[in-house]
Amino acid sequence: MPMPGESHSDAPAAVPLQVAVQSSALPDSANGHAGGDSPKALNCLECKKAATIVCGGCWQAGYCARDHQLTGWVKHRPKCRPWRIARSSVLGRHMIATRDVAAGELLLEDPPLLLGPKNITEPVCLGCYRPVDGSYVCRGCSFPMCGSDCEASEDHQVECKAVKESGVSVKVTVFGEINSMYECITPLRILSLRDSNPMVWNKLLSLESNLDKRGGTEVAAITQQTVVDIIHDRLRLEDEFDAELIQKVLGIIDTNAFEIRLPDSSIQGIYGNAAILEHNCVANTHRTFDADLNLVVRAAVPIKRGQHLSSCYTDPLTTSFTRQDHLRSSKYFTCQCDRCLDPTELKTFLSALKCSDCATKQAAEKATAKKAADSQPVGRGLRGARRGGVMNRVSQFQTGGGRGQASGGAEGGAGDEGPGPWIVAEDPTSPSSNWRCLACGHSSTDDYPSKITDVVAEEAEELENSPTVATCEAFLEKWGHLFHPDHAIFLNIKYALLHLYGSEEGYELDSLSPIDLTRKEELCRQVLKVADILLPGITRLRGSVLYELYQALFYKARALFMVGAASSEQARRLAMSAMTALKECVRVLSYEPEVQPEGQLGLEAKEEVKQLEEWIKDEGWKY
Repeated sequence: MPMPGESHSDAPAAVPLQVAVQSSALPDSANGHAGGDSPKALNCLECKKAATIVCGGCWQAGYCARDHQLTGWVKHRPKCRPWRIARSSVLGRHMIATRDVAAGELLLEDPPLLLGPKNITEPVCLGCYRPVDGSYVCRGCSFPMCGSDCEASEDHQVECKAVKESGVSVKVTVFGEINSMYECITPLRILSLRDSNPMVWNKLLSLESNLDKRGGTEVAAITQQTVVDIIHDRLRLEDEFDAELIQKVLGIIDTNAFEIRLPDSSIQGIYGNAAILEHNCVANTHRTFDADLNLVVRAAVPIKRGQHLSSCYTDPLTTSFTRQDHLRSSKYFTCQCDRCLDPTELKTFLSALKCSDCATKQAAEKATAKKAADSQPVGRGLRGARRGGVMNRVSQFQTGGGRGQASGGAEGGAGDEGPGPWIVAEDPTSPSSNWRCLACGHSSTDDYPSKITDVVAEEAEELENSPTVATCEAFLEKWGHLFHPDHAIFLNIKYALLHLYGSEEGYELDSLSPIDLTRKEELCRQVLKVADILLPGITRLRGSVLYELYQALFYKARALFMVGAASSEQARRLAMSAMTALKECVRVLSYEPEVQPEGQLGLEAKEEVKQLEEWIKDEGWKY
């Protein structure tokens, strides 16, 4: 029976055993959890009799009757989840959905095994992790802190004790810049658990470290100096922790730590269950952190029973070569997901360049066609009449382009049909892959595509430090003839640009011209088209871009009122499209913590839905 204060009223519905058997959703064991017996032998968790129903929450626990499911709910509840852990020689431990899961459904709430500053970080308080300025230092170790409360925090005592006992002098004098002194803090905290908390220590040691693959790498050589030597020589702990153990801990951090964005800084945490999520460059789960820094994992998209649960451990909006390089150097594996094995990256062409041979041929064909068209007589009458007044101004909202080329000097986009004049890597998982044009079939063995990509990427990185509308548009115009318009480099520039239209001085929303608003809309749709494929469902990027799309559409509709076309059908369509984008933005961002910028944006969007609904109602428009 439930304990006092507990209830079984929220127990999931029961599913007939026969339905579960037919769906092949049952676990491998007879007791409803991991094992190896036949699912047909599933027994009641309460009385061990043959089960007739299974828990509808996880489809894993069997019961002889509904009343035993209810009485056993308190005991089963911590284990009730729509996934199970499986093992394979390739993936190791991984998670598989035991039933269909809806987008947004909670999959996991995982408390941190350990928290600490990132390996590469500016000086932060070692209690609350806010940036520090040196106005207060710990009286025990001299690390800069926020104040006495953080100085006394439990987390900080590990490094404070180590520094005090070693007699080393800590002096942080430069703030707002990367400081290598913090690189040994998180490893030191993990090492201390060996004696202070053996249970957590053993859980951490059970996680993948890739120790056998770290040896002889550049990472191992660097961390030998920045972490191992510091712990051994300066903190005088060589007799406590040998170099191999420290490298293993560093491997556990590199392989399993999650970045945690705080309002003013970023830290890292290690989570026992979430670390089992396998990598995929098109993830089907969404990660956030609650106020207690528990890792909250939800389904980003609908997940079918039997599908693997996945998360992306690299930047999904980078090229295949960039992702593979990062995964090989930090996670020590080569990704073999569907996206990485597809030279077109699921037809997004995020790594594709334009074939110069095909481009020359197309240019010649266009010139010939234009010459033929110019030789035809120009028609007169209504089609050739010049429009003026309000309609001439309204027509501007149907015009593509803006300042600079609308498509970055190239045509096409994610999901385009047909091969197109695009050069792609024949084997995206190999850094030495040949390149081949999908249209003419020309194959190249040289490294020109990689070299030109590196050159342009370096210029883009410099631009992203202080982007403006003018510089971003000029960049797209300058390099558009070489790359697919949705190349990763271009996509990141476009993402910055769609925000600049509406925020940069001189380009505020109220001052954007009709052409600029159309350009902003166009950029939003281009980025969303790719995001819907590579970052589908509940993702922060989609939420933020949907809000920008709403703004572009709303201000276009509002501008029609200002030119006297308030009752036009075009204004109604724009308002309806704006509402659709805004509501989807609210849905996507509703899962974000309110302390995060995306969570705040979601709340703002929710209020704007009400205002937009009132406006639509006042105009007498119907959805």
